[in-house]
Amino acid sequence: MVVETMLNRSRVPSGLRSVQLVPELEDATTLQLGEDFSSEKAQPLTISEVSILLSRKRDMMRELEGPRAEEFSSVFKKFLEYVERFDRYKGLEAATNVRSLLQRYESLDPFEMACLANLCPADAEEDKTIIPSLKHKIDDSSLNQLLQDLASFTH
Repeated sequence: MVVETMLNRSRVPSGLRSVQLVPELEDATTLQLGEDFSSEKAQPLTISEVSILLSRKRDMMRELEGPRAEEFSSVFKKFLEYVERFDRYKGLEAATNVRSLLQRYESLDPFEMACLANLCPADAEEDKTIIPSLKHKIDDSSLNQLLQDLASFTH
């Protein structure tokens, strides 16, 4: 209503007054993640997987370019620092084990798997609050067991 009022004011350029407000088509609580996250286009990754990929990219650049490779963009450096800081499952083996464990739960969507691995909630209640789409997919005892198993892979 506030937006409509603002659009009707004379100070708003005429082109903006004709803008149609469209309902939100994406909603993570119902796993409506939009076209960019369809399984054919993208696979959600865990922070550990991203850390491994970026570290490999950095190492490849160092091998190929030598000293010049140290000139990574500041965005790349900051992103690598971020994922290394929040990487709970250090190393390729732990990341692979986490992915394998999550894939055993066939009812889970890839987005839910990544959220579980990245957020590491304490228990099923917290998990279902953070990831509402899990409420009717997995019972609390199975979810608590999954969370305990995930915790066993943390460093």
